[in-house]
Amino acid sequence: MADETGADFRCGILDVLEGAALHKRHAEVHLDGRWRRIRVIDVVTDRGEDWVILADDERLAVGRIERARPA
Repeated sequence: MADETGADFRCGILDVLEGAALHKRHAEVHLDGRWRRIRVIDVVTDRGEDWVILADDERLAVGRIERARPA
């Protein structure tokens, strides 16, 4: 389990996001200076970039996420 501050390295962030997708759970991501709770549907790679697919079909670039933790 991640600590309260969350994972701040790429592999750790991907682990949190993939775990949320696998178990159909939410994750919290630190993005643009604030924490945001997201519903992760899938994590995919497209043209060399990792993306989070959210419940509303929105795509979020993993590279924009500063930290992640289980919700």
